[in-house]
Formats: sequence, C-alpha cells, structure tokens
Amino acid sequence: MEALYGVSSGNFDIKSPADKFFTSFTDDIDSTFDIISKEKITESVGWEKRTVTLNMCGNLVSDNYNTFKATITVTPKEDETDGSRVVWTVEYEKIRHDIGDPMWIIDILINYLKETDEYLCM
Repeated sequence: MEALYGVSSGNFDIKSPADKFFTSFTDDIDSTFDIISKEKITESVGWEKRTVTLNMCGNLVSDNYNTFKATITVTPKEDETDGSRVVWTVEYEKIRHDIGDPMWIIDILINYLKETDEYLCM
C-alpha cells in the first residue's frame, strides 16, 4: 500500500538568467497550470530568493489529491557566467491509498519550465 503523503523534488540547469526566467514564469503563472488546476493559490512569491510556492486544487488535482503544493526556486549558477538552476519540490496528500504518485503533474511542471527556458533563449 502506498503512503498518503509524499514529497518529490529535483533540479535541473537552464540557459536563461535567473531574474529573467523567474519574471517570465511568475508573470504567466495564472494561465500556466489551467489544464490541471482551475483554482490556484499563489501562496508566496519571494523576489529576493526567486521562489514561488503554489497550492493547486480543482480539476484533475482535487479528483485525486487533498493537497498539492509546488515550490520552485531559480538561482544563478555561481561557477558560470550564463544560466541558472531550477529547484522544484512538490508536496502532496492523496485522497486514497490506491491513488498513484502525481508524476504526470510533475512532468507537466518540469516540461513547462524547460519550455519557458527554451522560449527565453530564442
């Protein structure tokens, strides 16, 4: 039996400068996750540390999860002149034990972040 609570996290490098990427991501945040969550609560946006935390509910999220919280932080790379690092953490609580981990939602998040980087680097 799977646990009801879970945390998933990871990181990856992007080519975009941290400030530019974070501004682009947060400017479009309301339309970003409409596919999976009609109701989004931006819990916090920390411009100084380039961190945003979202609580998502509604649509596909509420069908399977009591809570779904994503935190994304963007930091400049210290060892290189170009690029940044994106660190993401997702915390969730399933409504039942037979619900799978939300890897498909996490994949959507990661793909969106990578597509944003590609767009900014054009």
